[in-house]
Order: sequence, then structure tokens, then C-alpha cells
Amino acid sequence: MKTILLIICIIVLTGLTGNIYSQRNLNQKQFKSKRSFDYDKLEENNDFMYFIESPEQQAGYQQLAAPGGSAYIRDNEIVFTVRSLMNVEADRFLAVFNLTQVGETTASTDDVINSRINGFKNGIKELGIGDDDIYIDMIYLIPTFEYEVDKKLFSKTYNEVPTGFEMQKNVHVSFDNIDIVDDLVTIAAKNEIYDLVKLDFFIENTEAVYDTLRDVSVDCVKKKVSSFKNLNIELNDKFNIIREMSHAIYPESQYSDYDAFVSQSIEALKKKTGVTSIRKPQTVAYDQIPYENFDIIINPAIKEPVVQYVYVLCVKYTLEPPDLKEKNNYMLITPTGEIRNIDIKE
Repeated sequence: MKTILLIICIIVLTGLTGNIYSQRNLNQKQFKSKRSFDYDKLEENNDFMYFIESPEQQAGYQQLAAPGGSAYIRDNEIVFTVRSLMNVEADRFLAVFNLTQVGETTASTDDVINSRINGFKNGIKELGIGDDDIYIDMIYLIPTFEYEVDKKLFSKTYNEVPTGFEMQKNVHVSFDNIDIVDDLVTIAAKNEIYDLVKLDFFIENTEAVYDTLRDVSVDCVKKKVSSFKNLNIELNDKFNIIREMSHAIYPESQYSDYDAFVSQSIEALKKKTGVTSIRKPQTVAYDQIPYENFDIIINPAIKEPVVQYVYVLCVKYTLEPPDLKEKNNYMLITPTGEIRNIDIKE
């Protein structure tokens, strides 16, 4: 019987979210995603180690990195590889804002920071966000200290004395429309809240995403097998599942940065005289996973940061060697000298 081995390898790749946009310029040396689709990791993770036993098989394995590729690992084995990518817009979001407040007493510090939080909560109600969508996370309340100078006749002594308290809280805001992030930041700034710590993405039905990727990948493999039949290559449809992995990387890892300025070459720079440097902020932008490494791309056109799911399916077929058994030929010589071939069935 023909032996068919199926290997399923899921690698989900998928930036700190937010409405951050930039324009490329000539000074931009590189603009690449921080995450890359590293097929060599498959070998390191022993996903294909069963296939590789000789330098010839190593050469065949390298061909698996090409999209839509198929490679002969041994003379009687062939591996079909399908790589699928699905861009999924999040169903729900969570924004976390941080506040820090100092005061002379614990009561006054708490009153001031709560006043800022309540102003923010009342402002975002116009965006359809109620109290059930907000959570206040108390981080810490600690005393603050300063140095007091104690002057003496021939010396000074610096003594550390308590001066008040510092309180920090986080405000968690849950919502389902990414377009209101700008409004959230504006309302927060009006209430002296300037630190947007993070923006989380949530997908409600990840199982359906994986089911879709698996189905389209299996259909693609079936199409390849059917195409090979036109070359008189018969492949058995029996297989064994060896390994299946799943992992999700959300958009925060897909933001890349670069210097959006050009430094002029002037004589003062060479002499280091009369030069005053200024702070030059870096430009950042969301950069999705490149598409060139995939056979199937679902929802390729995107307008906002998304969760990107990658599914890699490898199917290994082992072919039976051809029947090379020699047939025994029998000949009969008749009394008249005529030679006849006799077909004897075993």
C-alpha cells in the first residue's frame, strides 16, 4: 500500500495599533516589518526533520520555501506545500490610558485624579461608551520625598523629607469601532490624560478563521494532486496527521520606524563648530506581512491594522515502486517446426 504522510504546520503571524500614518521619503533606508516569515524555523522545530536524511534531500527541502512549491525528498516521495494568509479585522478593542497625580495628602491626590477620570468618562459617553465598558485599575499610591537643606556654620546637610503622595491609575475602555480612537485620545487630552498605553485587538471566533484556512488549503492540495494526474502520476489519498500548531501575533509587532529627515552636509558639521542639534522624531507606520510568500490570500486589501493568520499545509506522498517483475516467456515448437508463444497465467 502507498504510504502518505500529512504534515500540518500553522504559523500565525500577524503592530501597536492606532491611527499612525507616514509618508516614505528618499532618506528612508529600510522599511520592513519587524516580523518575517522564517521557513528555516520549520526545520529547527523538527517539523520536517523526518524528511531530511541526505544532502540531496536537503536540496529538495529548500524548494519547499517557494510559494506553491512541490519537491521530491526521495525518489519515490513528493511533498506539496500550501501557504495561506488571512487578514481579519478585530471585533472588539481595548484602549488603556494611564494617569499619574501628585498631591500633599492621600485624600487630595485621590480627589484630583478621580476628577480627571470622571471628566473623561462623561466625555466618552457621547461616543456610546457606558460605565460597563470602563474599568479603573488602581496601580499604586506611594509617598514622595525631597531634600531639605540644613545649613550650619561650616557645612550643609541635605535631609530627605516626605513632601506628599503620588498616585497612578489606568483606565480601560472597551469598544467595537476602531474609528473612535482619535476621539478617545482628544477627550482624554482635554482631561489631562496624555498616555495611551496600548490598544488591544480581539477576534471573537478564531476557530472559524482556522477552519477557513484549513479548508482552502486542503482544496488547493487536492487541485494540485488532480493536476499531477495529467502527468500519469497516481497519488493515493490516504494520509496521517503528524503535527498541528497554532499561534497568533497581533499588530503591535508589525510597526516599523525610520528617520523622516535629511541631514545636510555643511562645513560647520565637519568642524564641529556653531552646530546646534535638535530632537528628530522617528516616523512609524504599520506594515503588514508581505504577500509574496503565500499561495492563498484572503481579504488582501486592508485599510487598518489587522490580525494576520498564516496557515502552512504540507502533504507528503510516498509512491509505490513500479512493478518490474519479469514475465516468463514460453515458446512451443510444433512437429512441423513452427514456433509459437504460449501465454501462461500465474
